[in-house]
Amino acid sequence: MNRPMVCLAVAAALCLMLIATHMWIRFENDVTVYMLSCDGAQMNGTCEGTETTDVPFSYQVSADQHSVLYWRVNDPGLIRRFPFCAIHDSTSWLCEWDDDGAPKTKFGMQAGRYVEVGTCVTDPGGPMFYQVSAWRWWRVRVREWLFSGAARSARMPSNISH
Repeated sequence: MNRPMVCLAVAAALCLMLIATHMWIRFENDVTVYMLSCDGAQMNGTCEGTETTDVPFSYQVSADQHSVLYWRVNDPGLIRRFPFCAIHDSTSWLCEWDDDGAPKTKFGMQAGRYVEVGTCVTDPGGPMFYQVSAWRWWRVRVREWLFSGAARSARMPSNISH
């Protein structure tokens, strides 16, 4: 192999190591929630339709300061703070929005699982999201990339003349 190919292979291996390390090792007070939605019926935890990924949210919990910071994984530079939170520890906390015009919905983590506790029963009118493991989220995300790429290439006209 020539030198540029070796450098490229080493750089790719280092990037993969960093990604894998980030997925396995997290800070004690950081949590990333991976969510999917299903366009069909769900039977016993299995989607009968097509699953779609949502952009993951990361949360940084500070029990001693009673604060929860959050950001979307695709925009880590835009960090926000939830104003009203009850925190036990980084795996058990509930927060609510401060919008006075809407019924309060509490959301957060209970024993390490994402939960939403509604104050009234309404039809959300959109997709219902559910938490999954990072590995399952990435499996669905790769499938989305592969099929969306295949769909784009099938629509692209060929510039080859016969």
